[in-house]
Amino acid sequence: MEILLKVIGYFFVWTLYSYTCHVLAHVRFKYNFLQYFHMKHHAYKYDDTFWPPWHDYLFWFGDLRSSMDVYLTFTLPLVVLTFFDPIPGAILLAFHYVYEVFLSRNVLDHNPKITGVITRYLSIGSFHLKHHTNVRCNFSFYITLWDYLFRTDDKGAKAKRDNRRLKASKASKAL
Repeated sequence: MEILLKVIGYFFVWTLYSYTCHVLAHVRFKYNFLQYFHMKHHAYKYDDTFWPPWHDYLFWFGDLRSSMDVYLTFTLPLVVLTFFDPIPGAILLAFHYVYEVFLSRNVLDHNPKITGVITRYLSIGSFHLKHHTNVRCNFSFYITLWDYLFRTDDKGAKAKRDNRRLKASKASKAL
């Protein structure tokens, strides 16, 4: 039971870390190496094949930039965790491998056919694809909790943007 609770706790910390990295990868400044690696992901064209390309099995995602994006955002914290707490770390590392290799491309993450209630809780299908059309929202991976908590989901981001515009409008009228 203790291991299960640790895996769940570490999972939440890990998803918060990946969410934070993803948000930072979309901050524009000249020396943002996270953005440099991550933008390759947004340029990738997903096709209809179910099976991953052969290099994914080796945990290589086609080129250095795409691979570094995954390594820095997901893999590195789990490798570090595995050194400090081997069993939960290994469980999450195995989950990460299976998800990245077999599920993350067009099976779950980039599958436009996945819509509805499930995308309210899991960052898959239409939820994740909204991020590809509007890079200012839907940053979470695996679960949508962090987007709803920090109001970076598509509706929360729109509400914040509208609120800023309203304040700017009122400020300009006051002058």
